[in-house]
Amino acid sequence: MGRLFPNKKNGGFTLPELLITMAIIAILAGIAVPIFLGQREKAAHSEAKANLEAIRLLEEQYFAENGNYGPDGQYNYKKGDTSLQALLPGFTPGNPATLKFDYELAIWGNGAAFTATATGKTGSFVEGATFSIDQDNNRSGF
Repeated sequence: MGRLFPNKKNGGFTLPELLITMAIIAILAGIAVPIFLGQREKAAHSEAKANLEAIRLLEEQYFAENGNYGPDGQYNYKKGDTSLQALLPGFTPGNPATLKFDYELAIWGNGAAFTATATGKTGSFVEGATFSIDQDNNRSGF
């Protein structure tokens, strides 16, 4: 029976062949990992932007029905505090413990103005990221 590598006793790879293969894999990983991490962050930012837009639309609906944006105050949607959902029952972004952002709605001026803010959760890969939107659809961080 013929051997694939007739000059080699065991047919294995040499050290230089293994080192070159490992170097190629390391280069490919060095390119792929930052791209993957950037996409993960971009997806999390999309969560925040979509939820802020939902809050703005629900606030406009509230205004159309009540003549104001709600009672003055701070309303939150984060682990342990879902007062924002109590004010706007249609706001259902998911479990606050698994979301990447905490949401806050500030209403002032006897219900004449609001600002909704999404803040990256402490300790997460989006920590420090902040997005906001107001009653005039002015956006920050988008």
